[in-house]
Amino acid sequence: MRRVFFLVVANAHLLDLAGPLQIITTLKELGIARVPVECVGPRTTLRTFQKVMLSDIGALPPRLADGDVLFVIGSKLDETLMQSAPWAEAVAWLRSVRTSGSPALQLCGVCTGTFLLAQAGLLSGRVCTTHHRFVRKLRHWCPDAHVVDNRVLVRDRDVWTSAGVASGVDLALHVVAHAYGDDAAVQVARENVVHFRRFGSDPELNVPFRYRSHGNQLVHSVQDAIGKGLASNDGCEILAQRFGLSVRHLSRLFSAETGISIKRYQIEMRMELARRLLLDSGLTLENVVERCGFSSVQAFRANWNKREKLSPSRLRQEPDSHLLR
Repeated sequence: MRRVFFLVVANAHLLDLAGPLQIITTLKELGIARVPVECVGPRTTLRTFQKVMLSDIGALPPRLADGDVLFVIGSKLDETLMQSAPWAEAVAWLRSVRTSGSPALQLCGVCTGTFLLAQAGLLSGRVCTTHHRFVRKLRHWCPDAHVVDNRVLVRDRDVWTSAGVASGVDLALHVVAHAYGDDAAVQVARENVVHFRRFGSDPELNVPFRYRSHGNQLVHSVQDAIGKGLASNDGCEILAQRFGLSVRHLSRLFSAETGISIKRYQIEMRMELARRLLLDSGLTLENVVERCGFSSVQAFRANWNKREKLSPSRLRQEPDSHLLR
């Protein structure tokens, strides 16, 4: 991340703003990254829907640059707001930001912030979501977007959207993971005592997040060690020695806290890394297998075929196929 901006207009929901803002500012607190953060909008002061006044809102910057991240914060929607001059100014600014030089930036719509993105024409052809009460309205407003419901969040390339309220925290954590890696996102989540969540219709969470909803710091440390040593193929015996435990005790403790065995967790982590490398790198399959710690291509394919519908080559040809699952 180069800079992070939070676009706010009148009637903004406090948690839509405070949740992601807390997550992003924790990066500096933990020494992960010193990212400049600023709340901006068409007015320097505004009243939130919860009747709290916000002041010292920065002016809308004339342009955004490569590496910037913009969170568009949701508000309590009503006709007065959506026909107001500040709303129109925010929409016009969003439209100009996206068309001026086409910077490589991440757009994040929190809750009904998606309506500002939609009116600016930034959701056309995208898979997206919003608060469940406004899914039908967003479909009407933006018929050329694919609006899905019952999702915590959706990412379609460089546009992220979330269901709103507390799910803004989930969105921010995933943006952190995208920028700085899974370990950084886990650190930020643990610092803020929050867990990664999903709804019934969501695709499965990434493996590093799926088994982290426990409070045992020792097991978290073991999971960190596994994630950093996938290529080394360390087994339970080596991990037990490193943490001063018997193999039996570590195995029992790990299973009790995460719900799976250490061996299965390692395999799931390797498969997650393989999936990411296939999508985001030009490595050959043999190089991917080596990076992920599998003993052979055959061993990798045996695990892959149990979990994936598409072959590795088809996944590279159809990288967006998972969005509509």
